Amino acid sequence: MTESADGRAPGTRRLPRGRRVGGLAASVTIVWGLCFVLIQTSLPSPTPLLLAGLRALIGGAVLAIWVALRRARRAGSSLEAASSQVQLLRADLPAAPLLLALALTNATLAFGAMYLAAGQTEAAVASILAGGQPLVLAAAGWALFGDRVSLRSGAGLAVAMLGVVVVTSASSGATGSVGIGLALLAAAAPALGTVLMRRLASTIDLLVTTGAQFLLGGAILLAVSAVFEPWGEISWSPATVAGLLVLGVIGTGFAYLAWFWLLGRVSFVRLGAALFLVPVVGVAAAILTGDRPGQAELIGIVALLVGIGIASRGGASTRSAEWAERPSA
Repeated sequence: MTESADGRAPGTRRLPRGRRVGGLAASVTIVWGLCFVLIQTSLPSPTPLLLAGLRALIGGAVLAIWVALRRARRAGSSLEAASSQVQLLRADLPAAPLLLALALTNATLAFGAMYLAAGQTEAAVASILAGGQPLVLAAAGWALFGDRVSLRSGAGLAVAMLGVVVVTSASSGATGSVGIGLALLAAAAPALGTVLMRRLASTIDLLVTTGAQFLLGGAILLAVSAVFEPWGEISWSPATVAGLLVLGVIGTGFAYLAWFWLLGRVSFVRLGAALFLVPVVGVAAAILTGDRPGQAELIGIVALLVGIGIASRGGASTRSAEWAERPSA
């Protein structure tokens, strides 16, 4: 069988770029929705920060191994080649203060608050986690990057946010003020990290920087956990280990790499709309495991889906693709 110039078999049709990119954004958020279910299964735990740190470290390690393997194939075995690779690695990373800011927002605060909140807010946390980020991203895209926010996109975000409010208000889970605060921090921190990643887009290597920030953020979480949490009390069951590997490899390493890749190709409005899928997936998973949402929750889910559909067709776009076409690590 012969292939066309772009590697596709004859007779096959390639999806339009917008659909492929939109499908990737939806896939990432669906993965994150399922990840939330896995987090819930590992809790309550005496060491939530340890679990959060290990998730970040696993994701960062997978990307670091990817970087090392690709560069090993390209580099020679001489000392000069090794030295040049080290210099290239430093050039691919942002300045140390910026790398620390990325690690704190996208890993340390995001994962730490997420695991702490998930142990205190039960069902409501999925909605809270997803509820704030889309609006923050849409505002940042308009104010900082010139993303167009059409009337339709704004209306879609508003409808979806209304669905979040309905689902959260109807949740039967016990939600204390501390849990709500942690959940809001878990939403705000990665939103800020996403904005920072897009601002640095043209000056860094995506793969190297994504791996480095999760390695650093995970190390910080482990250091904090070692001081405040009883490591000897955690039970390492096969399910806990398997869930942690899935969360680290797929839910962190590959999902965040894809998310950051999307930043220069999709407007923050559309990315934010995709994030509303997280609570939908969470509720769907709860239904499959035996929970039955009430009428108000179902109304909220419908509003979420309608809002996502409106916002995703609202015509918002980035001014240009911001990730420079640099040689891959």
